[in-house]
Amino acid sequence: MKTAKDLLLGKCQPLLVLTIVSLIVRWATYYYYYQVYIDIGGLHFSPTADEASTYEILARQILSGNGLSHELFSYRPPLQPMFIALTYLASGSTNPLIAVFVQSFISAGLAILTFIIAKELNMPKSVRFFSGLLVALDPASIIIGMTLMAETLSNIFVAISIIFIIRLIRSHNMRDAAAAGAAIALATLARPTAIYYWVPIILIIPLLVPGLIRKTVMLVIVFSIGVLPWYLRNEIYHNVFTFSTVGNFDLLFYGAVSVKSKATGQSPQELEAQFAYELDQRLNQGQSRDHYNYSSKWKFLVSDNPQVNSEISKMAIEVFREHPMEYAITIFRPLIKIFAITNYLKVLGPIRVMEVAFNLCLYILALFGIVNSWMNRNHVLLTVTLLPIIYFTAIPVLSRAGSGMDTRARTPFTFALAILAAQGLYWVWKRYSHNTETS
Repeated sequence: MKTAKDLLLGKCQPLLVLTIVSLIVRWATYYYYYQVYIDIGGLHFSPTADEASTYEILARQILSGNGLSHELFSYRPPLQPMFIALTYLASGSTNPLIAVFVQSFISAGLAILTFIIAKELNMPKSVRFFSGLLVALDPASIIIGMTLMAETLSNIFVAISIIFIIRLIRSHNMRDAAAAGAAIALATLARPTAIYYWVPIILIIPLLVPGLIRKTVMLVIVFSIGVLPWYLRNEIYHNVFTFSTVGNFDLLFYGAVSVKSKATGQSPQELEAQFAYELDQRLNQGQSRDHYNYSSKWKFLVSDNPQVNSEISKMAIEVFREHPMEYAITIFRPLIKIFAITNYLKVLGPIRVMEVAFNLCLYILALFGIVNSWMNRNHVLLTVTLLPIIYFTAIPVLSRAGSGMDTRARTPFTFALAILAAQGLYWVWKRYSHNTETS
């Protein structure tokens, strides 16, 4: 007869294995990038590479006593800089490697949350474990955790929101609606791509389960309370009532530039200079054309003029309307990047082939999982997995996020792909086993 200790160990064992595997893989990657790998300049990989530097700069601003006044806060929401600042404060050091190491625990936590989501969906134990294992071994999730980008922290809150959405669907509890709204707000305060995530939720969930309209209203109220202070912060400091300027900036200087470059053959650098000049002309503050180059765009990253965001959007939409065919064609490039390419994996050479194999298996098995769930009319599973997949794919594609976009843009819904893939594998295995037994 099993003792209480045996039962407890049996329940904890899958989570313990997932935790150990997740941490070992991430720490091994950490060791390689920061102790073994050296680039052609003789330097190790940088934890503040590319856009990650903006979050680290803001963390130092917080520690220096400047609060949230720095202009970059209009571009970057506060949660990731606060996390970095907290690790610096707790460790007594401002070494970014310490923050990355602490972040490895958060990254590993996503595998645990995936397991919990699968459990909330009443999936078989093998599906729960394998879905968590896929996230633990996912190259995109591992690599993005090696820099101080905000995806890792934001993804945790996206996954937490799904747990409470499942509970809301099942129990119709107002507290679950409030918790889901709070989680989405925290995900947004870490990374602004989740800013409209509540929209498909309140449109789809009440259709799936009648009687949830009041609960989804509570979700929106709590979410709004969570993000409204950041709108007010940007209004106070920069006279612009917006959550972040990143969307509009990317729309013109990455999206419209890409479309027009495809249509005209002009180089992106030339078009960035041209758009900066045209935007200044519209704002009645332009200089002569020879004063502008590709770096001139950065003056519009954060602005105290509320007209700037409006004109940026208008210019981008005009370009899209002028070149609809090129707009449609250029959608495919970011889609490929989102699902196929991890930029920072290039330093590992042949391992990129393993990533391609991993991704192919993940997507094929996820497709099997969708088919199986559709056949079994498992609407809850389809809703809570396809909703984040569709939303977080559409947002960077439609907003034409920065040129550095890669599989980090699909990490917000890696947990959903993993659950579907585990379900797909389970279905295929059951069919194979059944055919073997009957033959």
